[in-house]
Formats: sequence, C-alpha cells, structure tokens
Amino acid sequence: MIRVSIDGTVRDGLHALRRSALPAKVRDRVEMVLSSDAGWSAPRIATHLGYCGHTVRGILRDFNARGMPALYPRKTGPAPDAAKRERVTGHLRRLLGEDRTWAAGQLSDALHPHGIRLGPRQVRRYLRVLKAGYRRTASTLEHKQDPAKVARAKVVLGGLMARAVAGRVRLYYLDESGFSPPLPTGYSWCLPGQRKRVRYEYPQGRRVNALAAYEPLAPAPWLHAQPFERTLTSDDLLAYLRGLPPASVPRVVVLDNASLHVSKVTKAARPGLARAGIFLYYLPPYSPELNRIEAVFKQVKHHEITTRSHASRAELRAAVESGFASFSRKLSTKGEDQPRLAA
Repeated sequence: MIRVSIDGTVRDGLHALRRSALPAKVRDRVEMVLSSDAGWSAPRIATHLGYCGHTVRGILRDFNARGMPALYPRKTGPAPDAAKRERVTGHLRRLLGEDRTWAAGQLSDALHPHGIRLGPRQVRRYLRVLKAGYRRTASTLEHKQDPAKVARAKVVLGGLMARAVAGRVRLYYLDESGFSPPLPTGYSWCLPGQRKRVRYEYPQGRRVNALAAYEPLAPAPWLHAQPFERTLTSDDLLAYLRGLPPASVPRVVVLDNASLHVSKVTKAARPGLARAGIFLYYLPPYSPELNRIEAVFKQVKHHEITTRSHASRAELRAAVESGFASFSRKLSTKGEDQPRLAA
C-alpha cells in the first residue's frame, strides 16, 4: 500500500497552502497528500475526491519522489522556445512602433521577410505576450507643436495651478465646441445579435455651438456652458468673459489661438478686461491637450448626451444644455476626479 508520511514542517506548509487560492487540481493533490498522511488508503481517497485509484497512487508516488513540486501538474510538450519568442516579440514590438495601423493578418505578412511564418491567430498569441491591445486610434497634433513653447507653457500652467490651489487666482479653461444633429458614433452595451444604429441627420446649417468655461481647481469644480444656434463672434466671447463669476483675486482664462480669441476686437478689449481682473493666457499652437476643457467636451459629447440623433436644432440645443448640466452636477457632487476625465 502506498502511503505518504510527512513531518510537521511540511504538514504546516500544506495546511497553509490549502487556505490559499489554488487551482482545483492543485487543491485536490494537497488533499490527497494530507489524507494519506492521516492514514487514508488510496482507494478511499479516490472515492472521496472522485478520482481513479490509479491516478491517486501515481500522485502519491510522485510526491514521495519529488516533494512539493509534485502538487503542480507537469507541463506537457516540448519546453518553450525562449529564443524564438524573443525574436518574434522583438519584431512585433518594432512593427507596432511604426507610424501606421496594423491588423493581425498584416503583421503576419510583415513577419514573412524575416523568416517567421505565423498565421494571424498565432500572431495574436504573441501580441498577448506583449500585452498589446486592439484599440481605437486617436488623432494628435504633437507633430506640429513647438516643443520649447509647449514646455514653457507647462511650466507657466503649473505655476498658475499652484496659485489657484492656494486661492490666489481663479483659473478657468475656456473654449468652444460644435455639436451636429448626428453626434459622433461611439460604444454602447447591446444585447447579443443587436447593434445600436444612429439615425443620420444632415448637419448643414443645423449645428449648435457651445462656449464653455471650466474651473477644475475651485473648492467645488465649476463648469458653465452657453449654447448658440449660430456662429460665434468676438462680442459673444467678450460678453461671456465679462460674465464670469466675480472674485476678489485675479481671474486667469486659459484659451487657444482660435481666430475668435485673437481677433482685433478681442485684443482691443484686453486692457479693459485686465482692469476688471480678467487676464487671458494663450496656449502654444497645436496643444489642445493643455486645455483641460477639451476632456470635458469629450465627456459631454460622447457620454452625457445619450440620444445620438436630433431632428431639429432646438432639440439639439436642449440636449447640449442637458448634457452640460448633467456633467456639472456630477462635478459638484463627486469632485473633479469622479467621474474621471479622459485626456
């Protein structure tokens, strides 16, 4: 009769292992060893755990021969080819770093000149090793930026943010965004076999433009938007700036270099705005990631307005107002980081 006899140290280790999260097979092997040590026969253990007696005897023999490693099933097949894995993942890492899009089939074809013959399914396995994901692409303007100006702007914004947190300035991020009757398509949960379809509405002459300001570093993050059913003008911008909440400290407004923001009318009004305690800080060209209201626009446009198609401009304007109001309530009740804004 095959028996396992273990000392107290090994027994304590097995009991500790038994209380941890284990795969089912490993847990059963621990039970077999402990049961055998307690005097159970192999047939009795097999009946208790629902195994074949021959399987239990083999596991007990293996434990007597190899000890704790016998608790984990042996890996079948040849040993992994580490050199091949490193070679394939190295080529994939280089290919994924190129300035283009890839599908698994295209990557498979791109590996052929390097003597690597893999099908798309095998390529996807190597991509999982790299923890690569199949994600939606994103547009960027970084290639048009002046790195020195962007670095300088980050330093200035960092100083302004520190002063805003200390209560020495009120820091606003301002911009405009357009909304069309069919809003951008995105993602939605659907039942199996279904697909959400957005009714297309012709956008010509039916857009709604929103002028908005966002103060993320206030004690209660503040967001306000004013929609217009027409093209915005410099006078609209100046009226909006003069309508910002009054404050006993300077109000700094961060904005980009859109023609509306740098027009002759706006430039001529800057001394008057400064006398009223409102100062404009212009971001470097092609750096929308530095304007924190861009993330707000994305959240409102893609998530807060749940109806994606609107038959009239009035209906769209009401949806835009409702979307900004909904997100503003979330900011005031949960703070800036809840919900988290995607940059």
